[in-house]
This record gives sequence, C-alpha cells and structure tokens, in this order.
Amino acid sequence: MTKRPLRRALIAIGVAALAAGAVVSFVVAHSDHTTARGALIAVSLVLGWSFIGTGLFAWDRRPENGTGALMVAVGFAWFIQPLASVNSPIVFTAGFLVVNSFYAVLLHLLLAFPSGRLENRRDRRLAAAAYFVAIGLQIPSVLFFETPNEYCDGCPENLLAVMDSELTAQLLGLVQVLPAMAIFVAVGVIVVRRWRAARGPQRAALAPVAWAGVAMLVMATFQLAAGAAFQQGAAQLFFFAVLAAMAAVPYGFLVGLLRSRISRGAAVSELVERISRSPAGERELRDALAEALGDPSLKLTYWLPDGERWIDAEGRTARDPSELAGVATTMVTHEGRPVAALVHDPRLKEHPDLLETVGAAAGLALENQRLDAALRARVEELQASRTRIVQASDSARRQLERDLHDGAQQRLVALALDLRLARGKVEADPAAAAELLDASIEELAQATDELRELARGIHPALLTDRGLGPALDALATRAPLPVELGSVPEARLPGPVESAAYFVVAEALTNVAKYAEATHAEVSVGRSNGKLVIEVRDDGKGGADPDAGTGLRGLADRVSALDGRLHVTSPAGSGTTVRAEVPCE
Repeated sequence: MTKRPLRRALIAIGVAALAAGAVVSFVVAHSDHTTARGALIAVSLVLGWSFIGTGLFAWDRRPENGTGALMVAVGFAWFIQPLASVNSPIVFTAGFLVVNSFYAVLLHLLLAFPSGRLENRRDRRLAAAAYFVAIGLQIPSVLFFETPNEYCDGCPENLLAVMDSELTAQLLGLVQVLPAMAIFVAVGVIVVRRWRAARGPQRAALAPVAWAGVAMLVMATFQLAAGAAFQQGAAQLFFFAVLAAMAAVPYGFLVGLLRSRISRGAAVSELVERISRSPAGERELRDALAEALGDPSLKLTYWLPDGERWIDAEGRTARDPSELAGVATTMVTHEGRPVAALVHDPRLKEHPDLLETVGAAAGLALENQRLDAALRARVEELQASRTRIVQASDSARRQLERDLHDGAQQRLVALALDLRLARGKVEADPAAAAELLDASIEELAQATDELRELARGIHPALLTDRGLGPALDALATRAPLPVELGSVPEARLPGPVESAAYFVVAEALTNVAKYAEATHAEVSVGRSNGKLVIEVRDDGKGGADPDAGTGLRGLADRVSALDGRLHVTSPAGSGTTVRAEVPCE
C-alpha cells in the first residue's frame, strides 16, 4: 500500500477507534448491572486508545512491519470487554464469550515483536494456544452458570447456560486458568531470552517492551493464581497491577521505537566517524559494521565483476551469499555497481532503513576493501596460473621428448644404420645399395612428416607465415564436423595474441569433436573495446565443466598470461560457448 492510501486507511481506523470509545462509554454509562462506571469508562478509554494510537503511529512509520497493526488489534480487542456491561442478553452473552480475547491478541503481539510476524513454529503454536485458551476454553465454563443469581445482581440472562452447576463451572475455569498461566510464563521467558540475545538497535527496541510486557504477564499470572485459590481480595489487587502494567505496554512499544531510531542514528554516526578517522582494514571495517548493526555474526563478501564470482577478504572464491541458509543478505552498491554483500542475522531485515543507511555510509570503504580483495584474488590466481603453466610446460616437454624418441629419433637412427649399410654395399652390390638408399629416402620423408606434425602442435607454420585467418581456416577445414568461420581481422595481430586466439579455437574445436555430440560449430573473432574477442559455439549437449579437465584450464592460463579472461557457458542441453577476451590495442 502506498503512503497516501495508507494514511487514509489509518485515519479511518482512528475515526473508528474514537467511535468505538464513544460506544463503550455509552454502554457502560447506561448499564444496569455495572458498578464504578466512571472508573471503568476511564480505564477502557485509556487502554484502548493508548494501544490504537501508538499502533497507528508505528504503522505509519513502519508500514512493512506488522507490529503497528497488532497494537491496533489489541486496542480494539480491549474495547470488546465492556460488551459484558450491555443490558441485552444476546450482546451480554456474546461479550462474555470473548471477554478474554484481549489477552490472546496481546500475547500474539509480544511474541511477534519486533518483526510483527511469528518467526517460528514454536511462536505460532504458542499464539494459537493462547487464542484457544482465551476463547475456546471460555465456552465450556459459560455453559454451567446462570446469571444474575450466581454472578452479579441485575446481569442479563446467560442464553448459553444448559444447567446451573457452580462446582462444574469452577472446575472448567481451572481447566482454562492453568494453561493460561503456563502460556503467560512461556511467553515471558521467550521475551526475556529474545531481549538478552539482541544487540545494538534491536536490544534498544526490545528493552522497554520486554520489561513492560513481562511485568504485565507476571501480574496476570499472580492474578489467575489468586483467583484459582479463591483469594478474591488478592486477585482484585493483582488485577489493578495488571491494568497498570498494561497501560505501560503501548508506551513501551513507542519508547522502543524511538530508542531504536536514536541508537541507530548514533551507531551510523559512529560508523562514519570511524571510517573517516583513518583507513580501516577489512577486520576493522567488519567490526565497525557489526557494531553499527548490532550483529556480531556479520560477515562480508565482495563481488568480483571480472570473474563474475564472490570472494572473501583474502581473495579466495566464496559461496554465493544468497545460497547460504539461516542468514540474510543485503547488497551494497557504490555508484550504481555491486560492491559487497552483508551477510547478517535475518532479524535485521526488519530494519531496512538501518541496513540501507549503513550500506550507504560504508559504500566507499567497502569498495576500497573490494579492490584489495580483488588484487589478492588476482595475485592468487596468477600464482596458481603460473604453477599450472610450469607444470604444463614440463608435461609438454616430457611428451615432446617421448614423441621425438619414439618417432622421428628412432627413424633417424634407423636411417643412419641403413646409410652405413648402403655405404658398404656401393661397390660390392650396387643393387642392394640402391634398395637401401630408396628405403632411407622413404624413412627420411616419414621422419620429416612426423617432425612437421610436432612443429605444427608447438606453433603452426601457417600462423607464423600467413596470419590468423588462414590458420583458422585450416583448422576449420580439418575439423571432423561442419565449422562456420565468421569474420577474422585481416591485419596482423601481435604474435602472442594470434597464438592465444589460434589455440583457443583449436582446443575448443577438439572438445566439440570429442565430447559435445554436436552437428555444427561457429567460430568468430573480432575486436571490441580494445580487446580481441574469440568465440566458439556449438549446438551440442552442453554441460561442459572448465575445471574438469586440463584443456580449458590450460587455455584459461594462456589467456590469463596476456591479462585476458576465458568464459565458458554450457547449460545442459543447450550447447557450449567458449569466449576469450584478450587485450589487443
């Protein structure tokens, strides 16, 4: 609901509250069976209007929070009690059935504060039990007494009475009183524990509500105990104490709201001062944010746009904070760009203005920390990349040694032996010598082919002689599936850039042929914003994992060595796209 319609609705509720107060005053003033009418009117109006007034204020200030609406509901529930003063038997009986509903709504409010919602199954069950005890268990006791004789002089007739049995009514009353006492105690314990666990602004908001509410619950428990023990004088005394504590509850909510705002403002001011006083490290910044939010469990993660991933303060890859269970996440932006995420207690979501203010105040400091974390991530990535490059180079060198030893080297050794034999037979057996020389020529041709293949794997001669376009065209021609080669820059590029682009396409097409089960591939190379962009797309089964093998990881290292980036997009069933971006002025 937008602000203007909400204001109109709240005004209408306020008018209804004034009308309800006027009705209550009229009913009590003209009751034939109510004593101390003036005091009852005053108490009814003060309590009812206090809850409704403070509730409307809280509702207007925090419309997303259900606390204000619950406070208004408590006020109107209180106005139901004077129905028992009506002279009409129908209204009197109905009012007597729901006379305790006020307690149920008030307990609901205490359990729901400060979020305005019942956050867990325990609270929901306890609130449901309160409504059942206050209303459901009221019905049996009403069935077994007749008015006015047993209850008051001049009271209307109880239309629901099936028989007059004072003992039965008292026993059924105990069935209602004992669970009510247990619920009062349980809610009081929960409120106190919640206050003790709270920190910062939450604790400031909870304190006045907790103590006013707990005082009311304690007095109400003693009142019920005295009534159950048939100590009517003590019960009457505790009833007045309950009324006094009840009168403090709505103002406790109001004071809590104001104290929360003041403490939040002080916390933010202190945060700004601490940040501006001296450049803070990541730990100092986290501690300052934790104190400002009143959440010692606060954690920070930073967004790395180049790698499109989250990192921690040390630059290590972190889990996406939105996937973490049991916590809430608030994004912090700086100049419209995502910078960091605050991972915090979910209850802080009830203070969106605090989170927004703290995030805005710390935006620049978090951006500086993000840059530091990104630098650490880059250093760690380069170290890992260099290690893999060294390992890959050693592996490639050993593989080249084996290929040379097992292939061309063996052929050259055999060739040398054949030539020696031929040299010895030139005079004695010219025909045999000629045959050996022919075999040697064929062996030499095969060795040359093998050396040429090895050289092509190290660096293709076509790339060196004619450039990237012809080299890619040769790759596409040799591929075992149709490859559509798009535009390629005609001008020669720096050697390392051309080599990186060639091997990106070569490795990607090799993977397509081996694993993708594709029927078609597309290759495109072009310049964009000072970078050479290489893309290889296929229509295969997708699901490629860059970390599963050494091929794509090696390409990533090769591209990273040129300060570039390799991205692999491979949704299952939708093909794979390998995209490399390499700086190329």
